[in-house]
Amino acid sequence: MVKEYYKKTYPSANKYRSPKIYRPTLGREKPKFKLSPARLKFVLILVILFGILYYFFASPQFRVKDIIVEGNSLVSRDEIVSILPTDENIFLFNTDKSRSEIVSKFPEIKQVEIYRGIPDALKIVVLERENKIVWQTNTDLYYVSAKGYVTRKITTDQIRGLPVVVDTKTLPVKLGQELVSPNFVAFITNVFSSFQDEEGIKPLNFEIPETTFNINLKTEAGFYVKLNSLRSSQKQLGDLKKILTQYKDNIHEYVDLRVDGWAYYK
Repeated sequence: MVKEYYKKTYPSANKYRSPKIYRPTLGREKPKFKLSPARLKFVLILVILFGILYYFFASPQFRVKDIIVEGNSLVSRDEIVSILPTDENIFLFNTDKSRSEIVSKFPEIKQVEIYRGIPDALKIVVLERENKIVWQTNTDLYYVSAKGYVTRKITTDQIRGLPVVVDTKTLPVKLGQELVSPNFVAFITNVFSSFQDEEGIKPLNFEIPETTFNINLKTEAGFYVKLNSLRSSQKQLGDLKKILTQYKDNIHEYVDLRVDGWAYYK
């Protein structure tokens, strides 16, 4: 009440009151971002590392452009290259996976080694299975390796002088399967390679009537020879030589050498 009274009684007194002192509100000064030498060094290292990683793993400089294949004869270079990833970084190229895929895809190949050639080349060295015989079922022909594995389906012009074994029971054959034992393959190749030298008669092909234990060898002379694959090939050929020396003119159908110490002819 006193304050109101004072204002009404002395209205002019308000003009001479002490003015309020105002000063502008100053904004806070923003802190300046400043890198310490240690932080600057860390950033530079990160930039350099990123550049190095990009150069080696993302730039086209190290992408595979050339693939060299060595040691192959049954499988062509194009067949091998066709199953490999193309235009891939050479450092990221999965050699173990590619090696496994090549061996799995091509039964002819026994072993594979893959080498990186910096900056953009791969060298693939393959070791193919040594095919020793040709297996025939119906009209289909297959290479069989020294270990008895079916490696490749072939045509008649690819027999290349190998002994042909005809399966008269025409059982199905799959690529990569272990068809016969290594001992059976060795027996066939031994007989085939020495038969003409020992007997002076050209062998034609082998036939399997029932099991691989008993084999019929057809000859150019018109008769065939019954052999036992579990017995020594040289011993049986020796017995055959004795029979042919004495009774060759009497043999018209076959000579049976399957029983040790005995030889039968018809």
